[in-house]
Amino acid sequence: MRISEVAARSGVPATTLRYYDTIGLINAHRQSNGYRAYDESVLERLSFIEAAQRLGLSLPEIAQLLVVVEGDTCTQVREALHPKLTERLREVDAHLANLRLLRNRLVAATRRVAACPDSGVSCRSECMLLDQRGRGCLTPDETTQGAQ
Repeated sequence: MRISEVAARSGVPATTLRYYDTIGLINAHRQSNGYRAYDESVLERLSFIEAAQRLGLSLPEIAQLLVVVEGDTCTQVREALHPKLTERLREVDAHLANLRLLRNRLVAATRRVAACPDSGVSCRSECMLLDQRGRGCLTPDETTQGAQ
């Protein structure tokens, strides 16, 4: 298959296919006219790459996994893939916890700003983002209240 056909069948842009070829994720055979030629197996490989990317794996991680997937048993693939997925899950959980904390802070700050009275006098904008003690972080009580 030529690169245009692979792009059409896989949904992966030709520029990305060229990049993947350059970094060794896929392999093209050069024809005498210089065009890249791919065999059918590239479509399955591209599906694996896309699925791994949707799980947040990096291209270097995917390259390592492709070596295992194509040369080892299912047991060996599981032993290589499971720890990577477990670690990625831990990273996502930590990120979600940080996002929940940020959301709670934003809720409390939004409430504080909404409660600011109308006034014709000059106001320091940063005063509404500070807690009662003048710090930029919310108190534990305010963070908990924001989750409600």
